[in-house]
Amino acid sequence: MHRSFLALQGTASPFFSRLAIALRERGHSVRRVNFCGGDVTYAGIGDTWNFCGSLNNLTDWYVNRVKAGGFTDVIMFGDCREIHRPMHPIAQANGLRVHVFEEGYVRPHWLTLEKHGVNGRSQLPRDPAWYRDQRRYTPPSPLGQPTGYNLYERAFHDIRYRSANTLYATRFPHYRSHRPRNGFFEYSGLAVRALRQRQHHRDSDQVTRDLLAAGHPYYIFPLQLNSDAQIVVHSPFDGVGEAIERVLRSFATHAPAGSWLVIKNHPLDTGLIDHRRHAERLARELGIADRLRFIDAGHLPTLLDHARGAVVVNSTVGLSALHHRRPLIALGTAIYNMQGLTWQGSLDDFWLHGEQPDMDLYQAFLDYVVHHTQINGDFYTRTGIAMATADAVRRLEAAPHA
Repeated sequence: MHRSFLALQGTASPFFSRLAIALRERGHSVRRVNFCGGDVTYAGIGDTWNFCGSLNNLTDWYVNRVKAGGFTDVIMFGDCREIHRPMHPIAQANGLRVHVFEEGYVRPHWLTLEKHGVNGRSQLPRDPAWYRDQRRYTPPSPLGQPTGYNLYERAFHDIRYRSANTLYATRFPHYRSHRPRNGFFEYSGLAVRALRQRQHHRDSDQVTRDLLAAGHPYYIFPLQLNSDAQIVVHSPFDGVGEAIERVLRSFATHAPAGSWLVIKNHPLDTGLIDHRRHAERLARELGIADRLRFIDAGHLPTLLDHARGAVVVNSTVGLSALHHRRPLIALGTAIYNMQGLTWQGSLDDFWLHGEQPDMDLYQAFLDYVVHHTQINGDFYTRTGIAMATADAVRRLEAAPHA
């Protein structure tokens, strides 16, 4: 059946243009919307519209285009960007099905494609009994085939995208990126991090050795990016700094006296906000400086294998913690936050009473999520894009109309 896709903003990569080509080859029509110079650079061939106005006019612009375009489906990357939020009620009112791409819930080698929304907007049930029942219909989840993903190729596309935004700035005078910092400041922060990476690995490996040698029980708290919609939209915190303060204050008062807390920084953190300094200053104030370890790298499977428990806001690391059978608490909205997988009580009680997850439930949940929301591939490498495109087309074609 012929479909007509309205493609909003995609990734800073060729993925959406490759997807559009594949859909057209299957007889569907695709029209892309460009909001900035980066979108123009990665739009590829085919029909496009440029939105150059202000956000105040975007809702009316969407309504007019949807009514005139005869669209059946809308696709986008991420559902919380300012330029995407107005589309959800418009699509619902006009009977359009919304498909949202996002980084993989399961890492590595996977990306996410869900109807309606992702993460906190996902319509995945939070009912353990539902997943147990679905297990009879769901085959075991396969291992993802490696895609060749690497940070250097991702950085190349990001730099090209941002540079194009600067080049076309006068053409899109009202565009505001969902990322709060100027790209070149972020690149400088990442460049400094790259120069220090070898030292970061040495330091984190030493911390891991010390933890295992001393035999201290410890909890791990992996950080997320401060600008991530998972923090900004789908958590009770204004930023990562507030989450650090909440966890440290609870740990200082309620965790076992001989236990340690390991905070692991996000691998793509730019360092423009100094989370280490914030955490260490607060630990000194709380009298737990000798029980806090902050690392910028580290082998996460090893750390999880020996941890007494894991605290996350809503990071995908939560699924890794479940895979390693660790007691887990999620402080934000997470697709895996349900009875049997995560601690449902307070953070203050978690330190002493957190329980191991139900691994049968975890496997039922994982199998369903992989088969129904995950696509083997990535957004940034040729191999990963080719792998993802074929399955994405199949999923989009199989999806019934709204």
